[in-house]
Amino acid sequence: MKKIKDSIKRTPMLLSLVLILFCFFPTAIITPSESAVNAIVTAVGLDKNDQGYEVTLMTFLSHPNQSYSEQYEVFSSSAPSISEAFENASLQIGKNISLFHTHTAIVSEKLLEDDIASSLDYLGRVASLPQSCVLISTNVTSKQFLEFIQELDKESDINLEDLLFYTSNYALWKYTTINSFYEGYYSPVKSSVLGHLVITEGDINGIPIENAEKVVGFGDQEGQNNQNSGGENSSEEQQSKNASETQNSTSKNEQTSEQQPNSNSKQIQIINDGSSLLIKNGKMQAHLTKELLRGLNWLNSATTGEVIALENVTDEKFENAKLIYKVQNQQILERFEFENDIPVYTANIKLFVSLLEADASKEDMLQSKETAYISERVRQFIEKKVKNEINNSIEFLSTQKCDTLGVYEKFYKANRKQTKEFLQTKDIEPEEFLENVVFKVIVSLFPV
Repeated sequence: MKKIKDSIKRTPMLLSLVLILFCFFPTAIITPSESAVNAIVTAVGLDKNDQGYEVTLMTFLSHPNQSYSEQYEVFSSSAPSISEAFENASLQIGKNISLFHTHTAIVSEKLLEDDIASSLDYLGRVASLPQSCVLISTNVTSKQFLEFIQELDKESDINLEDLLFYTSNYALWKYTTINSFYEGYYSPVKSSVLGHLVITEGDINGIPIENAEKVVGFGDQEGQNNQNSGGENSSEEQQSKNASETQNSTSKNEQTSEQQPNSNSKQIQIINDGSSLLIKNGKMQAHLTKELLRGLNWLNSATTGEVIALENVTDEKFENAKLIYKVQNQQILERFEFENDIPVYTANIKLFVSLLEADASKEDMLQSKETAYISERVRQFIEKKVKNEINNSIEFLSTQKCDTLGVYEKFYKANRKQTKEFLQTKDIEPEEFLENVVFKVIVSLFPV
């Protein structure tokens, strides 16, 4: 024992290590893991119902397994307020709600009929919610949406986060987080853009969800309404009759399903078509189609991978050919000036493109195999196409009074005094500034 004491005295670092182990090791042994105390929420859905609000949580629950696969469960809770719904969900799960890893918040189109700023207030005040939490909308309820996503995640390696961030990088003009939504909400133009993911049924090119029948309330509303409307006035005899008929029909359906297993099944799919919603004063203003969104993409240098299709191209090497070009990179030089007291926005767009595909005759294909082929005719086609798409998108934004391009703020920063005087002279609000701006677009092509 004396030797041990002497060795400790000679090595103070060893004494420090012993003290640390003595203080923290028992606590580390006794303290439960984070997943045992907290329910780790990866996605939050918000809806409105008769009770007020419904909160749906996609939650990661740790279960010992040998496949190294993550398991998620969907929980829903309703209450008069969002915070109370979260408390009820915590009681339902039996764990604290942890939002540290929440990457997505989903709102339904029905919720967007009213100002969603108050609905998002709780999420905006929660300090543990990441600032990068993406806000998106859907055509069904957020509860149904997350249940579909849960089934999709079970069937494939495609998850919601992959869909969102692929869209934000290649299809959407920009993606909106909760913080950026509030920035647009409290900005002078009071507008922003929300990504939109659609769940539908039919023969559509989307991502199929095989076990969609597990999701309650989708494609079965008529039957549920009929049952609810007739249930109050039906007698016990009628109920028993209906039950027997249901059993008989079920047995018949089971027999026919064995012969034709997919005859009555409905193909439910999730569609990521690159569309978005225009939000004005916290409400849905209009749908922004992929074509209109494409026009905005030309004014955003961060967007990559745009594909340009040209029909019936006839030049020195092709005759009535279909040419497909891809934008490998784009650069934008912008100017915000007043000419004769009129705001003029000039965008000089440089597109670096390469030929991806050519649908032409064999002789024409032999003449031009290089990817850097751009004739003067092709150059004219692409420049005209890009300008038309930009003009159509700007005209749509002007009619909706939604300055999602931030043109007013850019003019205000570049020419504050003239911008203020222009608003006073025209007697207009900042949200009406966009429709008074003259746009000049210059497109230049460079082969790569």
